[in-house]
Amino acid sequence: MTDPSGHGNPPSALAAAQAAAAVVADGGGRKRKAPTMGPVRTNLEAFGVAILAAVLLKWFCIEAYQIPTSSMQPTLMGSSEAQVFDRILVDKILPTFREPKRWDITVFQYPLQKNQLYVKRIAGMPLDRLHIAGGNLYQVTDRDGVRSYATVRKPDDLQEAMWKNVYPARRLVRAESKAMGGAFGASPARAFREDEAGFVATLDGSTARLFFRDDADGGFVDRVWDGYPEATARAIREKTRRDVPQELVPDARLRVDVAPELALDELALEVEVVRSGRDKLTFALVVRDGKGRLQVRAKDTQVLAESPEFACELAAGATTEIGFAHVDDALIAWRAGAELQRFDTAAWACREGCEVPGGAAVLGSHCVTPQIVLKGKGTVRLDRLRLDRDQHYTRDGAPDVIEVPDGHYFMMGDNTLQSVDSRGWTAVTIGVDAQNRVVRPDTPGARLVRGNKRAMPLADAPDRDETPIGIPSQRCIVMIDEFGEILRLEADIGPDWGQGGRVPFVGPGDQDGDWTPPETKVPFVPRDDIQGRAVLVFYPARPLSWLFGSNWPGRFGFVR
Repeated sequence: MTDPSGHGNPPSALAAAQAAAAVVADGGGRKRKAPTMGPVRTNLEAFGVAILAAVLLKWFCIEAYQIPTSSMQPTLMGSSEAQVFDRILVDKILPTFREPKRWDITVFQYPLQKNQLYVKRIAGMPLDRLHIAGGNLYQVTDRDGVRSYATVRKPDDLQEAMWKNVYPARRLVRAESKAMGGAFGASPARAFREDEAGFVATLDGSTARLFFRDDADGGFVDRVWDGYPEATARAIREKTRRDVPQELVPDARLRVDVAPELALDELALEVEVVRSGRDKLTFALVVRDGKGRLQVRAKDTQVLAESPEFACELAAGATTEIGFAHVDDALIAWRAGAELQRFDTAAWACREGCEVPGGAAVLGSHCVTPQIVLKGKGTVRLDRLRLDRDQHYTRDGAPDVIEVPDGHYFMMGDNTLQSVDSRGWTAVTIGVDAQNRVVRPDTPGARLVRGNKRAMPLADAPDRDETPIGIPSQRCIVMIDEFGEILRLEADIGPDWGQGGRVPFVGPGDQDGDWTPPETKVPFVPRDDIQGRAVLVFYPARPLSWLFGSNWPGRFGFVR
């Protein structure tokens, strides 16, 4: 396209404007050239605006963090064993417009080191009176000398995200080719055989039972490597002690495809809970004649409670997916993925007696046994059998009743066996005299310094998260106070420093041996210290994570 004079392309509007402004008359009638902005200045200004926008976005709107520890696994990964470290985006605007909610994954200032940010899940809300037991959370009410417990249940979408696979995951992690005799047992043994697709039961009219045992990993207990992909779980399992105290996990979900050759007399999916010194409880989905019921039984046959009857057809010659869960003191039944019935079992909560000394359950006397019970004739295929367990909260130093002050929150990690959270946050207070020496806090004229109490044994390598750090060779300690200031203080320390978390000092003029500074629990996070809510894991993500050989390359997704 050309202009009418035939001299090529017409000048643009910008060029015309620049030409019109090129000559300007000053007060003396002389002409001068208008100032112009060159490309260097233009790019510098654009770059500066971009940096400013990025800083403001980071400061006020959204920020990226890396997860360094395992406390929120598998929801957020920070695994030194498997070398999987999530990068997350945190929404910093949300706390401005709404109050934090229970179960939010929250970033906040650590109460004992304000310059350090922690990420945990909100378990306790302002004015809660919480009790942790049997893997669950309870609201406690005391009235007229009687204590009652109300189960704090997780929303369905969160519950779905928190199920941790136990079978087939544990068998795959151990590279076992078969389940029978290892992960599962059968009674009678002759009634079941195993093939590549699953299990086949041959029934003769009597009752046959396929039950989870898993002696190799201690039974249905709270193992930290449950819920991970095979390679990640194997790496964590290889570097985790298995003789530490465990708890039975009463909350389980069974799902299986059932294909009976003939009509079954009865099918039951059950979670049997046996605790030392307590009556056995069996939580079950029982299907007979195309009808199902959810039951709580004692001593095998005594029905304590059951739901209304509901339709649950198991057609002969067809395959039907059946599911059952005992979770958060409720029973749930599914057929073909659709929920059929839900039944409250809070009256039979398994709050006490779940501790397992030595790390392994004892089959038949102290264990949780998920199982499938069949009665009828002919063969029955059991394919795609899957067994999951719930997120299991442990008390681990928390008081029997956690009373959350108004305006504060109680935080817990999803990986409670490896989480330093509100259950154990402890402050230590020391005195510092005019010569910068550690003295007893009640020493006249001493200034008080409070900080995190998480001392490591002298033989361990120093870690900034584990303070105070004792350095006997230099007769000093290094301590980070609650405001994040790093202090080097003169001190003589006892030889058992860090053993059992102790911080023994030998102060100037002391004649009675070691002394330890006073400790206080600091379990709650003030509302003003909450910085944001984790919303997205953006790395590791395919295809980049494949280049680095990540054990869990497909971590990209929203956080629940």
